[in-house]
Amino acid sequence: MGSQPELDDLLEAALNAAGNDRFDLLEEIREHPGLESVRAPESAGAAAVLLANSGDPSDLPNVARLSLLAHEGGIDGAGRIHAEASDKIALYTGRPQLYGTVMLEQNGEVVQPPVNPRVTDEERAALGVPSLAELHERMEQATFDLARERAAKPGELPEGQRFCRVWTAPEPSELRARMAVDGSAWADGDILTLVKETPVPFAVPPTFSLMSWPAGDGLQVLQVRVERLDEAVLTYTFQSVDGAGPMNFSRGSHDGRFRGASAPAELATNDELAGTSFEHALESEALGEPRRVTVYRPTNHEVGEPIPVIYATDGNMIAPYLRRLDAAIESGSCPRVVIVAAHSAAFDPVLGNLRAAEYLPGFDHQRFVNHERFFVDELASWAEDTLGVAADPALRGVFGCSDGGGHTLMVARSHPNRFGHAFAYSTGMPPDLRETWSPDHPFVHLCAGTLEGAFFQATEAWAGFLMTQTERYHFTERVAGHDLIQWAEELPRAIERAWPTP
Repeated sequence: MGSQPELDDLLEAALNAAGNDRFDLLEEIREHPGLESVRAPESAGAAAVLLANSGDPSDLPNVARLSLLAHEGGIDGAGRIHAEASDKIALYTGRPQLYGTVMLEQNGEVVQPPVNPRVTDEERAALGVPSLAELHERMEQATFDLARERAAKPGELPEGQRFCRVWTAPEPSELRARMAVDGSAWADGDILTLVKETPVPFAVPPTFSLMSWPAGDGLQVLQVRVERLDEAVLTYTFQSVDGAGPMNFSRGSHDGRFRGASAPAELATNDELAGTSFEHALESEALGEPRRVTVYRPTNHEVGEPIPVIYATDGNMIAPYLRRLDAAIESGSCPRVVIVAAHSAAFDPVLGNLRAAEYLPGFDHQRFVNHERFFVDELASWAEDTLGVAADPALRGVFGCSDGGGHTLMVARSHPNRFGHAFAYSTGMPPDLRETWSPDHPFVHLCAGTLEGAFFQATEAWAGFLMTQTERYHFTERVAGHDLIQWAEELPRAIERAWPTP
């Protein structure tokens, strides 16, 4: 074999080559013994540029080392290459980036992964890197440009995404004209526009945590392309975003609701119940403390009447469900049922999310077991003794949403002979494929929204799992977010499916 070419000759050849020729020359450069000992800034800079452009993560340590040597030798642009390589190495190893040069496209947005707060703008400037504020501005501009590009391409969504931000550059006069007719939200094809008169940016939880942009004349606007928007039912709440930190949202009252032209029909709601509801503090030996319970009884319910009973989680949030269920019962579209809903544990500043610990295995085993005994044994015994509700498993159901949906499935799996039906909505807990689900287990009614991310994926996984195990299940897919409205509207329909009216 002939002697290996000199490193500088290889670098020059690679800089002038393209395609496969450059790829082959890069392999020779990586293996060249002189690469480890190079000291000339010009050679180090050329090697850093070539290796940085290769896109191979294994080249990053050499890129960082060579570009720093070139930067210290006065080669223009080498400091920026060093910063970018250092940031990529940090992110690949699970640490915050140092300088903030790396931007990623995530869920259709250009985002900046976490940055080490100890690195100063002076250190960035020394490497030719813009300040953190300027990097943020560039990130926002890149997102804006991406949104403009997508708006001009009907139907385009990032791969695997059900929605993304777009921007049609709406004129303030046009927005105000639409607001006079459609209020704060409307659809044009597959683009949802949300508008508010405010100088402060907003987001609209629970479905979209994207931040609005100013449209002029004191209007802030968020435009989102949504897959199957005409089928959507979306609750929105305008939440001001000051940009100083992460957006934290809590459930509560909302500002409005969007319903697509092909969405499921809106269910009636009884603001004043025709039936009755009351709260009771149930003493629990299993929990070691009383736990509040909300009970709903349909009109003229009598003790011992052989109608279905549903044991539910999150009784402290059951009121919206009861209003729609009560109206459906009164209209005759839903059978008469009793609801016994145990309240969830409050968040504890020391112990953390006790609701999840009680509802789901894997957080706190003893707390989960204690709550399971309370819910399955004590709660049912009290309801049967006090209200005379059915003890026949065929007339007993269990219901929950989100973590409560996970709880529902765990109860149904662990106590198959206690319940005939399980209503599990938007569970965040996928199935354990090591377990089985026999025809003796309850019939499972699943529901989830396509815009819920991981909650939809986990619920869909349950549907796939049950399809391999039993025919006793039903999966309703709605175009919705992690939103109470889809669950409250689906429950009466599922009860009718479980216990059809004569």
